[in-house]
Amino acid sequence: MKTTIFTVIFIMCLIASSNAQLKDGDNLMGGTLGFWARNSSPTFGFNYENQITQAGIGSIGLGALLRYSNYSNPAPERFSNIFLGGQANYNFNQIASGKFVPFLGVVLGFYSNSPDGNSVKTNGLWAWGQAGMRYFFSPAVAGAVRFGLGNANFNALELGVDFKF
Repeated sequence: MKTTIFTVIFIMCLIASSNAQLKDGDNLMGGTLGFWARNSSPTFGFNYENQITQAGIGSIGLGALLRYSNYSNPAPERFSNIFLGGQANYNFNQIASGKFVPFLGVVLGFYSNSPDGNSVKTNGLWAWGQAGMRYFFSPAVAGAVRFGLGNANFNALELGVDFKF
C-alpha cells in the first residue's frame, strides 16, 4: 500500500513539475502532406491553432484548417476537393519533458468536390475526428502526425511541421 501511495505522489510531482510545451496564448501554424485512403494523390493542408486555456494535464486549442486534393476517377475525369473547417483540440502537453504532445480533436466545416468534366459539383458539411501527436525538436518547431476519420470519404494520415509563435 505504501508503495502505491509513493508511486502516485511521485507521478503527480512529475506531472506538476514538467515543462508544458504549450501555454495559454501560444499559436501553432504549419503545413501537412496527407495520404488519403480514397485515392493515391496527396492532400495538401494548412493548420492554425491557438491555445486558449490550460485544462488539467493539457491545453485546449481552437483554430482552423484547410485541405486540398486533386485526383482522377477510373474514367478520365479529374476532381478537386477543398475542405475548410474549424478545429478544437485537447493537447496533452504535460507528459514527461513536454516535447511529446499527443492530442485529440474534432473538426467541423465545409467541403466542395469539383469535377473538371460533366459530373455534378457536390458541397456539404464536413465533420472529422482527429488524433495525433507533435514532437518539439526545438521550443518553436514541432513535427506532427495526424490521423483523421470523417464523412465525405475523407480519412487521412497526415505528416507535417508546426511552428509555435
